[in-house]
Amino acid sequence: METLQQVYDLNELCNEEEVPEMAWIAVDQSLIGGKLRNFAKKSKISQNEAIGILVRLWLWALDNADQDGKIVAGDMSDVEEAIRAGFLSEEKERVSAITQNLLDCGWIDTKDGELILHDWTDWRSYYTALQEKRAKRAEYMRSYRSGNGKDQEAEKPKEEKPEKKKSKSKRNEYEADFEKFWAAYPRKAEKANAYKKYQARLKDGFSEADLLQAAVNYAKECKAKRTDPQYIKHPKTFLSETTPFVDFLDKKAPAPVPKEQPVEVPNGEENGMPNPFRTSEKGEGEPE
Repeated sequence: METLQQVYDLNELCNEEEVPEMAWIAVDQSLIGGKLRNFAKKSKISQNEAIGILVRLWLWALDNADQDGKIVAGDMSDVEEAIRAGFLSEEKERVSAITQNLLDCGWIDTKDGELILHDWTDWRSYYTALQEKRAKRAEYMRSYRSGNGKDQEAEKPKEEKPEKKKSKSKRNEYEADFEKFWAAYPRKAEKANAYKKYQARLKDGFSEADLLQAAVNYAKECKAKRTDPQYIKHPKTFLSETTPFVDFLDKKAPAPVPKEQPVEVPNGEENGMPNPFRTSEKGEGEPE
């Protein structure tokens, strides 16, 4: 027989309101801002038209980009073809310029020759969460029907208890500069993952001061716009490989400069030449 908890979990999953099987994206008030105005002005279109182009691009990307926003086996000609269908025949000559503006205005990023949709994880976050929930429900139902539900439920308590002690020991493992960044950032979520991204951006050449400045400026913008907490970027997204935090630096960070390697001065003795810099064992600076 099933336990009461198993029956409760099964009923909860089965009674959930079914969402239509279609892909969708989340668009909120943060879309309207300076970045949108710049794209609209440069493309000589209204902001409403600019929003329509972005929404069409993102809906196309649901089937043509991975969860991180990388367009799979695509280039700018594919992007142009995707948004071209939304234009009247007499306007289609402007599509190439508008497509280029998507890149120039930061709605599409490039990395290692690949195209990546800027902040894609934010625009499709709710759809991604729904997919994960559906996958979890499907797995639960398969497990329940195969009779393995009871075995898996019995194994959980033994595996989870020791992990709680480990999480407490990580409190003091973060560097002081990251703690300053964390204190300034307007949303606290997934600190360990955020720390990994923080370390990665330092390796890319950004300084601790750059990342702190970006966090402070982003927090000020969220406060000024009264952004709902659920729409504030997760810190790991803010520090992701597409570097959305750069938009909040007072000055664009220059490309990382490689550190100079120390120059070795040959002692000359290998070629039979005396070394004028070597001191004698008898006394410092005395000739041999």
